[in-house]
Amino acid sequence: MTSSMLHGGPLRIWSALTDPDHRRAWSPLVFLDDPSRLGDTECTFAIQGITRPIRTPARIDRFDKPHAFAWSCGIPYLFTLEERYELAGDDGGTRLTHSCTLRGALSLPFAAMMLRRLRSLMVESDDRLATYLRWRVGQPARAINRQRVPFRYRRKAR
Repeated sequence: MTSSMLHGGPLRIWSALTDPDHRRAWSPLVFLDDPSRLGDTECTFAIQGITRPIRTPARIDRFDKPHAFAWSCGIPYLFTLEERYELAGDDGGTRLTHSCTLRGALSLPFAAMMLRRLRSLMVESDDRLATYLRWRVGQPARAINRQRVPFRYRRKAR
């Protein structure tokens, strides 16, 4: 789980998370075809080192504007990845809490090797979002009040 304080109101950040054009602009690591409503959709994983994107069915599980957005993909009860964003704040700033959870029977064997990499990907995704939000208002591109993350897990936003 990561948590950061972003400039701007929850509605502005909500739009960046759920509008396909905004999502394309900050280039999250997983691109959802239709993140704007509850229900079934598809997603594309952009994984470094793999030239062809990986596509899979996905589902928008929570769409509580502008407080919570969650989606998942995988095979229920076997292996599922869930990504959740929770927003709290006002027009002066918004706290974004971002988490990824592995569920299912196969999640335990994969969890040990994936959790560290998943955390670094979440930090990278949060940096991209913060950079995009600040770019839109012409402010420096650093999130404020970010929880401390060990240097080896950090990566620069693209």
